[in-house]
Amino acid sequence: MLQKIKRKCRPAVLLLITGFAISMASVLVGISMTEAVLRSAAEDAASLPVAQTMHNTGLSLAMSVYMFSVVNCAVTANYLVISRKRDLAVCKAFGWTNTDIIWRLAKEFSAALAAGLLLGWRITAFFSSLSRGIISVEITPFLIISTLALLAFTQILSMAAPVVQILKIHPAEVIG
Repeated sequence: MLQKIKRKCRPAVLLLITGFAISMASVLVGISMTEAVLRSAAEDAASLPVAQTMHNTGLSLAMSVYMFSVVNCAVTANYLVISRKRDLAVCKAFGWTNTDIIWRLAKEFSAALAAGLLLGWRITAFFSSLSRGIISVEITPFLIISTLALLAFTQILSMAAPVVQILKIHPAEVIG
């Protein structure tokens, strides 16, 4: 069991988890603020334009950090495929299809992103307790659905380049 964990915790995977956790912490705060702003805008529709209010809440900063996270995830996923190209060629030589390999990498990537999300929740809770409620995240259905949608979006975008790389790997690359 310990060997399996050591094998999965490569430096690139740890970088992916840490980077995604930090960005998700800011995005969770941004989503929570967005919901609060939308709720207050619905109650008082005449006070401020919603776009201006959302800009003031820091949503644009949270989304900028999230987009940086997507780029980080894409680069890390691409590096994982490049560094394991020989292993993937061996898998193809033993009869694995492209779909099998892509699903395997998608599962590994999902586990890393889920770990990053959980770590992001913990970071947000820690800063919420330190800031005495200034930074707070209220767990609501909107927050959960938004977070899962961002997680799925991140995985889809991040797996695009590795899928192309996987399709180009030939089993003959092992011989040589």
